[in-house]
Amino acid sequence: MDDATREASLGDGRAWCLEPDGSSDASASRTLPLIDLAIAFLAARGVTLLVDVSSDDVAAFVASRLACGLSASVSTQHNRRAALRFLFRVARRHGCVVADPTVDVVLPPRSSLPTRPLADSEIELCRDVAWWKSSRAAAAWALAEATARGAEIALVGPDDVDLGAGVVRLRGGARTESRQGALTAWGIAALRRRSAETGGAPLTYAGAGRRSAGQVSTCRAISSVLVRAGLAGEPDIRPASVSSWAGRRAFEESGRIEEAARVMGVRSLDRAARLIGESWTGR
Repeated sequence: MDDATREASLGDGRAWCLEPDGSSDASASRTLPLIDLAIAFLAARGVTLLVDVSSDDVAAFVASRLACGLSASVSTQHNRRAALRFLFRVARRHGCVVADPTVDVVLPPRSSLPTRPLADSEIELCRDVAWWKSSRAAAAWALAEATARGAEIALVGPDDVDLGAGVVRLRGGARTESRQGALTAWGIAALRRRSAETGGAPLTYAGAGRRSAGQVSTCRAISSVLVRAGLAGEPDIRPASVSSWAGRRAFEESGRIEEAARVMGVRSLDRAARLIGESWTGR
């Protein structure tokens, strides 16, 4: 281990999280307060260097009580772990750590749902992973954020995307209606990068059987991001958790389950409610 690696501090990692790179600005703005909290907690344990942070240190921080003295909720524990995962992912890109001490910290699932929406902090972490994994993975993730499912992602071509308007045409499938998906700001950047690299070729899948084989291929792309983000082991997280996140966001902004169903292209309001983890009685 060289001296530069040994001397990289948690403060150095915090500074790297703020570096503009086209992918992590939003991540840093959401996670920086938790990173600051973690640095203070670890310093109190005598840990100041990135390479010295152990899984026990991470587990202790994740489970530590709130400032008011209450126990940290499962959701708070997940958010804390996601913030540290972001910190160590950035540090690994700088060559200052090899291992990620957060991967051995197992938490209870956030919900009892078969599939739950990703949390905002998890979306931010996966964006960072997808961006650095490949332009194809980032493009697939961008389309998933616009509520595209596996087969729909594979069918999206350059002519279906309007980056200026921030929308994408989704063709629907056996369980979804055709619709216009709204791209996130991050998604627009990811698709612009991918379009520049492909030069008019298909964005995520160019093989035969774009509905069947394409669905398998693009689902694997989304799953690989979840694996690298350390989320694949969560029993309530699946590739559909990305589109469920978008549906959940639409519901929270509008207060209407009908809007979530429209955004996701779901025909049944009951199914839409299940996908976004909302209790709904058909009222």
